[in-house]
Amino acid sequence: MFASIDYETTARIVPKSPDTYKASSQDSVDAPSQYQFIDFRAAASPDRQKRMPPIVEQIITGLATLTELPGGSTAKYRTLPTLLLYDNAGLDLFDRITYLPEYYLTDCEIDVLRTHIDGIVAQIPDDSDVIELGCGSLRKTQILLDALNQRRSGVTYYAIDVMPQPLHDSMDSLAPKFANVSFVALCGTYDEVLTHFKKSTRRKTLLWLGSSIGNFSCDGAVKFLTDISDSALAVNDAVIIGMDKQKAPEIIMAAYHDSQDITVKFELNALSHANYIFSSYIAELNGSLSTSDERGACIFDVNKFRYTGEYDEEVGRHNAYLEALEDTLVKWPREIAGQVKELCGNDSDLLLKRGERIYIESSHKYGDGSASVLARSTGLTHAAQWQDSRSYYMLNLFRKPPATMSPPPAIESSSLGKWSEPIHRVRMMLQQPLDLGAQSRYPTIPSLPEWRHLWSAWDTLILHIIPRRCLHDRPIDLRHPFIFYLGHVPAFADIHMAAAEKAPLTEPQSYAQWFERGIDPNIENLSICHSHSEVPKEWPLLDDILAYRDRVRARFTNWLDAYERGGRRAEAGAARRVWMAFEHEALHFETLLYMVLQMNPEDIKAPIEASFAPLGGKQPRESWVRYAGGSDLVFSLAGDNESEMQGQELPSGHVFGWDNESSQIRISLKPFSIRSQPITNGEYLTFLQTLSGSSESVDGLVPQSWVSLDQEPALSGDYGVRTVVGTPSITTTEAAMWPVCVSQKQANAYAKWSGKRLPTEAEWIHASRTYHLARALATGDRKAGFAASKSIDGFLAQEMNPGSVQEILQQPYDMFVPSDANVDLASWHPQPVIADGAMFIGNAWEWTSTQFYPYDGFKPSA
Repeated sequence: MFASIDYETTARIVPKSPDTYKASSQDSVDAPSQYQFIDFRAAASPDRQKRMPPIVEQIITGLATLTELPGGSTAKYRTLPTLLLYDNAGLDLFDRITYLPEYYLTDCEIDVLRTHIDGIVAQIPDDSDVIELGCGSLRKTQILLDALNQRRSGVTYYAIDVMPQPLHDSMDSLAPKFANVSFVALCGTYDEVLTHFKKSTRRKTLLWLGSSIGNFSCDGAVKFLTDISDSALAVNDAVIIGMDKQKAPEIIMAAYHDSQDITVKFELNALSHANYIFSSYIAELNGSLSTSDERGACIFDVNKFRYTGEYDEEVGRHNAYLEALEDTLVKWPREIAGQVKELCGNDSDLLLKRGERIYIESSHKYGDGSASVLARSTGLTHAAQWQDSRSYYMLNLFRKPPATMSPPPAIESSSLGKWSEPIHRVRMMLQQPLDLGAQSRYPTIPSLPEWRHLWSAWDTLILHIIPRRCLHDRPIDLRHPFIFYLGHVPAFADIHMAAAEKAPLTEPQSYAQWFERGIDPNIENLSICHSHSEVPKEWPLLDDILAYRDRVRARFTNWLDAYERGGRRAEAGAARRVWMAFEHEALHFETLLYMVLQMNPEDIKAPIEASFAPLGGKQPRESWVRYAGGSDLVFSLAGDNESEMQGQELPSGHVFGWDNESSQIRISLKPFSIRSQPITNGEYLTFLQTLSGSSESVDGLVPQSWVSLDQEPALSGDYGVRTVVGTPSITTTEAAMWPVCVSQKQANAYAKWSGKRLPTEAEWIHASRTYHLARALATGDRKAGFAASKSIDGFLAQEMNPGSVQEILQQPYDMFVPSDANVDLASWHPQPVIADGAMFIGNAWEWTSTQFYPYDGFKPSA
């Protein structure tokens, strides 16, 4: 079958041959065509002969320029486009490689597809489009198509490839086999094709199978996936990406250096392909109909090169090179001498010395947290993962969410491959002077894009997840109804902006009085509340509150626009108020989200589709880390003194803190050990079940974050965990592995039962910061030292001088947030705790045993 598609831009339907659309012998004479072929290529445009093809430009500039590889290497190489590997001859050679015993990837991917096909198909709805980036593998794609053919209706399968012949070969094989799936072949680059799906009203699932993402640098992978998301995906659309995992170097080297030397032929074929491209282009310029008379246009003598490769275990990347066996010249054809000079500054031939390497491709291997890092860096949500039986390879499903809390963070060059720390850059501190100003690139004031992301997230929560009919509900009796917070956030912001501008409040000014302050119960006596705003007899109409919100946002937009354009002087006190408004809205997002989770789960409108992996295996093995303590530790945010800065111009790069962060506190820590993972729902359920079987009471110990899923007596039935995307079972799904959300009373009860205690605030802060700093440093030769160290701070003392450690520990907390942490709506539900790993940051706030009282010398913010 084929689906007819109607695009807004011109596309050509081009027959492969006169019988392309011929019905099969089993069909009647008037049977429909088996697939549709649409050509989007720009090659047929009228000015084609006037322009040098982009691939020719890339070859010339890559060979003429020495380039550093990403990931910290200082060596520079000439380069060739990886695309040269994949002409028809290269595709045939690569297909042969996939059958080699050393090349584990294809077998692993088939293992994943066969083992997890039920879960994968569950993510693809009826009446949707499946779009494969590539021409479709007979061995892999047909596993998915067979399942879709049996279990789904109305699915259209699209294959995209820049070369028509592989598309036809694939479609000729696949289309006749699956009568319930429609087939369309799209010929062109991804840029040429994918934009046409943007306005489609059908759900989309993009497939990027194999391990092609590994050919990109980390930055390149992020940009490619971001571009795909921007050009083709709507909210809830998905991308399934194959990623090869890190493993023993000898396994990886064998896969790319097979005993039959087929990989050698595959890599060297890139030079033959380059020769063909140049010959074809010169023939075209000369008006020739063939390349046989243009042998002088060949730029490489293939016999003078060999293939070589190496695996960089530190970065997690195999690099492939074409190495000159002897001194050899790359000769530019005389017909393009002028164009070469324009591109390179001269038209001289290039001398490659014996042993010089040309970089042709990389194959990145990914760590366990890589998918989460990739999701955060592209603004997507990591929704599901499936691995093969040996854990060599993984398929990851990403979805486009309706909103994120902040713009995607910049990715570290090696974050996808190794331990995912933004503080990776501290590795270099051991070789060069400590420059924290260069290490932490924090904006002085939140930028307009950051504000807009925050506003989008807030609106998603209060106007989408909460149905409008529920805005006057109070799921927590000691709080106002939801509609109060819709007015409270802009009112708080407007009060501070009016003070910053020394200008009147936004109209209606009465909103500032009604919405200024929410209910704040007395913790010692919940029947008593601190003073709060006057409560009107009736809350304003929703549309009136939204109009007020928009006026306040416009006020902030104007202020920020003037500041960013340099037309507004930022006085420190005014800038602090802008920061407070931003932090206040972000904090209220979290508190409002907690209120939402206390709603009837059936009333919550999920912002994105989610699936929950079935529970597999036991609870993760506990992981503990030890700290020597001993010396006085300083806890404060360096350099932020509100009273001293009042009236001064805001210093560039200044970082604001809350009033309880400004006093410098010295605390002496005794030696202690701390579990590096939070307690899970499954562990807490075991605790409750153990108590219920004894004489001890469990009254008040069942978390408010749980909801009963059946009518069984308490603790003998099943519980679900409250989220905005469903209530997954603790006994049958991955929710058992999520961190449990409890009250302090419940946390203390668990600690007492297990013979432990809650950490103090100082212990937790010290542990979470120093652990991630130590892990960032524990690479290369330092791995063994980290593993053998008796304490985390002891390891740091060996690697860095104490002054540098102390200075780093006073930096803003952002320095210590792992790239794969579940923060900023990276996921709309908690993420599982992993065995032998660390999870100090993300998912939920942490309880400590320290009372929240002012420190000595505390001064409240003005």
